[in-house]
Amino acid sequence: MMHRIIVTFPYHVLNCIFIASQGNEKKREPREKTRDLSQKAKFTIRTTSKQTTTVESKMGYTLAIVGCGVMGQALLSAIYNAPTAETQELESLYPSKIITCNHDARSAAAVDDLLKTFGVSPHGITVTSTYEKNVASVEQADVIILATKPFLVKAVLDQVKDAIKDKLVISLATGWTFELFSHYTKYVSRVMTNTPAKFGFGCAVVCNSDAVTEHQRMLVSQLISHVGTVVELPEKNMDAATALVGSGPAFVLLMLEAMMESGIKMGIPLRESRECAMKVLEGTAKMLEKTGDHPSVLKHQICTPGGTTIAGLFTMEELGLKSAIVKGVVEAANVSAEITSKMYKDLQSDN
Repeated sequence: MMHRIIVTFPYHVLNCIFIASQGNEKKREPREKTRDLSQKAKFTIRTTSKQTTTVESKMGYTLAIVGCGVMGQALLSAIYNAPTAETQELESLYPSKIITCNHDARSAAAVDDLLKTFGVSPHGITVTSTYEKNVASVEQADVIILATKPFLVKAVLDQVKDAIKDKLVISLATGWTFELFSHYTKYVSRVMTNTPAKFGFGCAVVCNSDAVTEHQRMLVSQLISHVGTVVELPEKNMDAATALVGSGPAFVLLMLEAMMESGIKMGIPLRESRECAMKVLEGTAKMLEKTGDHPSVLKHQICTPGGTTIAGLFTMEELGLKSAIVKGVVEAANVSAEITSKMYKDLQSDN
């Protein structure tokens, strides 16, 4: 009878039952009961952990990526697959949910295909892929990454104007200044990155509006850091950053293509020529980074009097290679500035 009472009694009066127990049964029962309660406690801990995870998921913020194309997907991959944060403070800078927004089913399907390649996010991030749901997605979001083409930005912002007010916008759009964004929100971080960001080898230039808080700066810096190297510059440098960083990979690929084709012209097979050209560029960049020397110093270390390298450099300089590269980058920056001017005109004409 005593055993049945012990089993049915609640835990907070168990000690009273232990005191009332006698003999060997008294010793065995607490041990057995302790084991049972320990199992229950462990189960309770596991349950609490699951509940905590659920709570954290609810308390964590939602991030919307509007225009999840090439660059949007690069950031999606970088954020979703980011390694576990070292501190709870850094962990809080990651979203619990990401909503991707595209304009049609085909674009959304491309995101779905990307998601199929993902494992479990180290941060427990969930992703919802949508299309034609910009307003609903922005309404749910606390932070918005705007990754649409520059000429589509105004239409998107007008569409979500009421939902985006006073929310942090991380803009990847060329030409859209803080002044232009001020008609919609004052909390803006402009980011110019590039396609290698998709693989974690990119470069990103960041500038923040005056209204952006210190916490928001930390959030932007942490999210963007996973694309590669991050450099913070004032807004006046963003057109140049667009040309050097955003367009830069295309210029480097043109140079790589030329080197590869020169190998083919001289009889090196395509595959081997590609590999050699690629590794020459990669190794040279790493050498420059490791030494910290000026490129011209390292360049002249390769040259020997009357040798092959100086002969090739002389011909390239004679044909204006360096000048062509500089002019190409500057022209790209000029076009970025022209896009900004057009955005201002379009906004003024609508008003």
